[in-house]
Parts: sequence; C-alpha cells; structure tokens
Amino acid sequence: MTFHQLSLIAFGAGCLIHGIQSALVARLWRQTPGASLFGVRAGFRICVLAFFWQFGNFFWELTGTGGFIRAVALVLFPLLFSYMIDDAGWFGRVNRVFRYALWPWSILALIQVAFPSAPGDPGLGPSLTIETTLYLMLLYFVAFSVRGWLGRRSLPADGPAAVRRANQAGVTAALLGSAMFILMLGSGGLIRPDWLAYVNLAAMMTSVPFTIAIAYHMYQLPFMDAFVREVLSGLILLSAVVIVLAAAAPLLLPDLLVLLTMVCAVALAYAREPVTRWVEHRFMGYQGSIEEQEERVGMAIRGFTRTDGLASSVSEIVRKELDADWVRIETAPVSGAACHFEIPGLSAMYLSLGPRAGGRRYMSRHLRVSRTTALQLATHLQQLSHHELRETTARAQMKALQAQINPHFLFNTLNVLASLIHTSPAKAERVTEELAEIFRYALESTRKEWVKLEDELHFLESYLEIEKARFEERLAFRFDVDPKAGPLLVPAMILQPLVENAVIHGISPKVEGGEVRIIARIEGERLIVTVEDTGAGRGNRGRRHGTGIGLSNVTERLKHLCGDETVLQIEDLVPSGTRVSLALPLLTGVPS
Repeated sequence: MTFHQLSLIAFGAGCLIHGIQSALVARLWRQTPGASLFGVRAGFRICVLAFFWQFGNFFWELTGTGGFIRAVALVLFPLLFSYMIDDAGWFGRVNRVFRYALWPWSILALIQVAFPSAPGDPGLGPSLTIETTLYLMLLYFVAFSVRGWLGRRSLPADGPAAVRRANQAGVTAALLGSAMFILMLGSGGLIRPDWLAYVNLAAMMTSVPFTIAIAYHMYQLPFMDAFVREVLSGLILLSAVVIVLAAAAPLLLPDLLVLLTMVCAVALAYAREPVTRWVEHRFMGYQGSIEEQEERVGMAIRGFTRTDGLASSVSEIVRKELDADWVRIETAPVSGAACHFEIPGLSAMYLSLGPRAGGRRYMSRHLRVSRTTALQLATHLQQLSHHELRETTARAQMKALQAQINPHFLFNTLNVLASLIHTSPAKAERVTEELAEIFRYALESTRKEWVKLEDELHFLESYLEIEKARFEERLAFRFDVDPKAGPLLVPAMILQPLVENAVIHGISPKVEGGEVRIIARIEGERLIVTVEDTGAGRGNRGRRHGTGIGLSNVTERLKHLCGDETVLQIEDLVPSGTRVSLALPLLTGVPS
C-alpha cells in the first residue's frame, strides 16, 4: 500500500467520522436547554471545522486542489479551541484574556491564506501563518492536558465512573495531540525523512481522537454511544489492517497481496464483535452486550410470581442497570422524569426514568433497555394477572365443591349420633370421638388442597366406623393399601364421596348388607385407588338413585387439580356390587 493510498483512506475515514459526529451534536443542540448550551455549541463548531479540515485534506490528496479549504479550517482551530475552556478559576480567566488576542490573529491569518502576499512583500506569508497556527494548537493541546489532569482532583472518588472515563479520554486525546505536534514541529534530524511523512499524517489525524474525546465528554447524547463504539472499533480494525498490508506490501507478490487482503477482510468480519465488546467495556463501562443486559432484566422480571411488590422491585432493578437516580412504575408519567415509556397491557402504566447520576444523559443503549423492559413487564404482568385470575377462580370452585361435600357428610353423621345417643351411650361416645376426628380433618381440608393418602384413609376409617355403628352387622369394611402408597399425595376428601356412595347406594339398599373395600396400589407412574362394594349394584331396582353430585364433584375437582392426568372409571361387579377406580399421578410434594 502506497503512502498516497494510506492518506486517502485516513482522510476519507476522518471526513466520514466528523460528518456523522456533527449531525449527532446538532441533534444534541436541539435537545439541550439554553443554560447548558455552551459546551454543546463549542463541540458542534469543532466537529464541523474538523469535517472541513479532513475534507480539505482528502480533496487535496485526491486532486491536488482544495488547499484553501484545509488552510482556512486549520487557522480557525486555535480560536475555536479557546471557546472550549470556560472554567470559573484562573485557568478560564487566562484563556479569556488570550481569546481577545486570538480574534485579530485569526482574522489576519484568514487574510493571509486567502490572499497570500507575493514573494518579497511584507507580511507573514502563508507558510509562517500555518507554522504559527500549529504552535498555537500545540499550546492548546498542552493546556487541555493540564486542565484535564488538574480536573481529576475535583472528581469525587465515589462519583460516576463514566465521568472519570470521559475526563481520562480527554486527557489521553490531548496528550496524543501534544506528542504528535511536538514530533512534527521539533523533530529536526531526530526522525528519518521516510518516517517524517507518516508523523505528519498522524498529526493531521489528531482531530479524530480529539473530537471523539469531545463526544465522550458530552457522553450521554442519544446514539453517541453507538457512534463512539463503532468509530473506535472501526479505527482499531482499520489501523490493524493498514499496518499489516503496509508491512507486507514490499515483501509479497501482487497476487499474494490480493490474497492477504481477502484474508484480512474475513478476519475483520470475525474480529468486529469481540473488538466492539472490548470497546464497550473499556471505554463505556458496559458489562456484557446489550442482549445480555436485556436478558438479565427479563430474567429478573420473570422471577416474580406475584404482582404484589412487582413495580417497586423492578424499579430498583432498572435503576441499578441504568445508573439512574430513581425509577418509578406508576399509572401516570412522573413529573421531573428524564424520559418515560408506556407499559402496554391491561391498564395504563408508565416506566419513568429520573435523572442519571452525575447529570449524564441516557444513551441509545439505555433507551433500548428501558423500552424492552416496558414490553417485558407488560407481557409478564398480563401473564400474572391471568394466572392469579385462574388461581382465584379455581380456589373459589374448590371451596364451593368442598362446601357441597362437607354438609352432606356431616348431616348423615349427626343423624347417626341422634339415633345412638339414647340407645347405646358407649357406642355414641365412640362415635363422638370419631366425629371429632372427622371435624378436625374436614376443617383442615378447607385450608389444604393436598393431603397424604394415609391421612385420607385414617379419615375414611373414622367415617366407616360411624357408618358401622349405624348399620351394625350389615356393614363390613376392609383396607388393602400398599405401604409405599401411604406418603403419596391425593386431593383432600377426594375419596369420601366414593365411600359414601358405596355405603348409601350400595350397602344400604341390600337387606343382608355387604362389604366396602378400599384398595391402593402403585402401578407404573400412577397411584390406583379403588373403592368397591358388594352391595346392590347400579342395576338393582332397590338401589337408591342419587343426584350424582358426589361423583360430579370428584370429577370437577380432579379436572381442576390434576388436569388430564387423572382417570375415573366405574364398573359393575359380578354377581353384584360396584367398583370405582381412581388413577392419580405419583406426587410426593405439593404441586405448584
């Protein structure tokens, strides 16, 4: 690669960078209140002037003309640099005095470059004017370095890290400019002639890092983070490719140089992402990519299972992610918020962002994270609302179904007590004890949806003891339970209607009575509980015909609690009787 080609690439890239930056700062100008416009105006002037400076260099290198454009831009730099220092201390006062002298100098310099004097005529001449301008620029680069270095002391140690990084960027850019100008102006015979052209090119390109530092100092301009990220990563990659190609050009044949160029192009595609990540981390302090930040906030939001306290908790999460003074989620935009985002959904809510720490602006990344957070929050709130509504409806239905079961059973029990209390006090006392156990269990079942099978069977045993006191020898019962099935969970009072049906509709109509058997087995991934009786059977004319509420309640409860994982089967036995089988999933912990 020739020096001419390298210069065209450098000046063209600088021209593009300064053009984009000028447009961004102009946008910031429109969004900034009048009291804060000083730094924005100065930054805009420098960016526009740097654009014309690099454009003039590019046009000169391309066509050999356009020297007037870059000369005018160059001699105006010192005057515009003076407007970038407006400190209240002695540094600012000295600069303001010096600025008064720069105005007539700048006018004189413009006249000299516009109307150069003929050889032998009195006057500065363009060459002396340009050289004096370069020394003035060196003076300001040194001043910016000293000012930034002294400014470090005034920054609080616990202040925003971005403010400290912006100050460091300004000091670094000013020191770089100072070093390049010292090498260019005072090199003498210290630098080889073939290197001097590269030093001069580097000095001419110092406007790029300097204006990037300005952008970094004005930091939170929307989309400026994308500008700094893309420009810095692009400059790093472009510089690496140029260095490789410039070093390899004298050593390789043209065909191999073309191949190396293609390899560099492929390497750029793979290296862009890690270099961009490094720039974001090193220069802007971002931890991870924007996608990772959005996912981190989204996972935190999805971790909430209730709407209670969700708004305050999410506000604190977003506040820490954006380094904001405060964040609120309310039904209306909060007064004094820097920006706010509507949370679409069931009801109007807004995510309001307060000022950022250190008075900085929200950048495009922060705005995107906030916008994504509002959408994620809307989706999750809607899901939680539907879930809580279904849960409330299901609980209400459960209470209603249990309320249908409990009175039915308790009324029958009271009838048994009424018949026994006078005829058999001892038996009535036993029934009373069993009844107390049943009341305790029935009360607990209204607070718990799931109980151990062994507790349910103990309750059924108390129930059948009461019924045996009523039917005497006409009723027998037997439990055949796998010991491994005892700790498994079943819906509370789910078996009572089945046992009650067996007694009332099976045993009661049969003159000689019969037996009720309760069997529990584990078969594969299911718990099979069977209630069977040797009673009248469903086809017997003497059998009582109920309303079917008991079995319909059982079916509805199983549908709500277990979905399609349960099976309820009814079959007739030979010669008589009925078997009801219930297949439940194996559960050892309460389902969520």
